Amino acid sequence: MFISYRKSWLPANIARYFLLAFTTFLLVTGCSSPSTQSKSLQVEPTTASSKKLEVINIGHQSGTPGLNLLKAQGYLEKRFAADGIAIKWIEFRGGPPMMEAMAANSVDIGNVGNLPPIFAQAGDNPIVYVAATGSNAGAQAVIVRKDSPIKTLAELKGKKVAIQKGTALQYLLLKAIASAGLTLNDIQPAYLTIPESQVAFESARVDVLPTSDPFYARKERANEIRVLAKGSDVAPQRAYYIATRNFAENHPDLVKVILEEQRKVEEWAKANPNEVANLLAAQTRQEPGVWKWALERRPILGVFDITDEFVAEQQQVVELFYSQKLIPKTFQIKDAVWKPKS
Repeated sequence: MFISYRKSWLPANIARYFLLAFTTFLLVTGCSSPSTQSKSLQVEPTTASSKKLEVINIGHQSGTPGLNLLKAQGYLEKRFAADGIAIKWIEFRGGPPMMEAMAANSVDIGNVGNLPPIFAQAGDNPIVYVAATGSNAGAQAVIVRKDSPIKTLAELKGKKVAIQKGTALQYLLLKAIASAGLTLNDIQPAYLTIPESQVAFESARVDVLPTSDPFYARKERANEIRVLAKGSDVAPQRAYYIATRNFAENHPDLVKVILEEQRKVEEWAKANPNEVANLLAAQTRQEPGVWKWALERRPILGVFDITDEFVAEQQQVVELFYSQKLIPKTFQIKDAVWKPKS
């Protein structure tokens, strides 16, 4: 079944399904946190004719470092104050709804995993890759509860497995089961959002969970799980800074400043790990100890220009998902790479 961040190519019944699923997602996450996607719906769209913006709408995810550090430190607010540009931070509980917001021009730039921009590009959402992070695969794993009888990936046959559609965790799962000679036909998929999948795992409604920090770190630290596969072993990948094509092409100077300030905050972060843990705890509503545990084991800092290597990494994801009929067409990642004028 395909997913898109524009639904024009979907059959009507499937389109209604995803509209209902997405609406449910917003309601669930909106109830769990006062600063989730529900706020993003109030953001004024950026118009293509704007020559000088008054507000930059930045999407960030509640469970990741990256832009949460930049938000916490207020670097952008200070940098743009003299220009009369305000920063609007919009929190999401995953990459797919952020891509939806970009399709509606309600978010200008944000940070997501490897899969959301692929589904966005497949749905003709005009987004561009403006930068990449270091590898974040070490912060991901396929896990079972500590008392689970499942010991290996091969034993997932016939088991109920959470699948978070359109996210990097879906890619992790596909690569993990493929490494054991399994396909989606061999498991019982439970299609859930990231928050829903975590609840289902904790209540034993699914047997297996592909997950990431900070949930992964919290469960590992509490000795409540066993790891069947580490992301770094089966699915090396990274996250990306994504912008709307309109924002990147009309305001390349602003994109460059945002990335520059992100690099600055990450240089500060490398020298101040304890403060970073405290900041991320406040931003993501986790205990500082969870982030200390996570970042000591799996640091994922870095802001890099998009290289041919990164394009190739993403292109193989496109081909994998197209071969399994999870996206409706193949396409070239390089066509969505931002090329700022020097």
